[in-house]
Amino acid sequence: MSKIRAVIFDCYSTLIDIRTNERKEEIFRRLSLYLRYYRVNIAAKSLMSALDQEKERYLQTNSERYPEVDLAVVFRNILKREGLDNPFLAESCCKLFRLLSRERFGLFPDSLPVLREMKTNGYPLAVLSDAQKVFCLQEGEMLGLTQFFDHFVMSTQFGFRKPDPRLFEIACSLMGIPPSEAVYIGNDLEKDVIGAKQIGMQAILLDRNQNQKNREVEPDFYASNLWDAWEWIKKTG
Repeated sequence: MSKIRAVIFDCYSTLIDIRTNERKEEIFRRLSLYLRYYRVNIAAKSLMSALDQEKERYLQTNSERYPEVDLAVVFRNILKREGLDNPFLAESCCKLFRLLSRERFGLFPDSLPVLREMKTNGYPLAVLSDAQKVFCLQEGEMLGLTQFFDHFVMSTQFGFRKPDPRLFEIACSLMGIPPSEAVYIGNDLEKDVIGAKQIGMQAILLDRNQNQKNREVEPDFYASNLWDAWEWIKKTG
């Protein structure tokens, strides 16, 4: 096993404790009211339907094995059909949609302390996440995460999502680290562990609820929290 020289993290449900509900009627009612300031008159139910249809249309035009939806493009296309081509407004709709859908949003108690320890000990750090570029980086800034990371790799930058091995290759390439000398920490066995190990990375499954064992694909280490992961990395390094 190679010495670990860099650590790459998943973001949501690994560092950020989040729960969203994107089907709440209140989201679309408020978005509908917001759009009226721009003379876009679309009812809440029609807006929900348009969002679903545009997502499906977007995916149908994407030939990737693991396609990713870019919410900013989706909203821009909806607005275009309403006669308004305004990229700034599309971005604003994305952020309002995200804000209204969030039911829980914050850091896990171990996120900042462990990141500080890793940074103090000289480990280069990066984030690789299935995430919307329109708000992921800003959410990281809100919670004080961005100061620790040299790179943020988000699936919507490329049009495909985990476990596509190319995302993991991109992250390692940006850091200038061979995959064998990097470890990926994530909370999803299929997306995170499979994706990382396909290119020869080591992988830690962050299993806070301890309910993902005994599967076909095994991580290099099971961690119940980030402190466990950090202790393993120190021993391996």
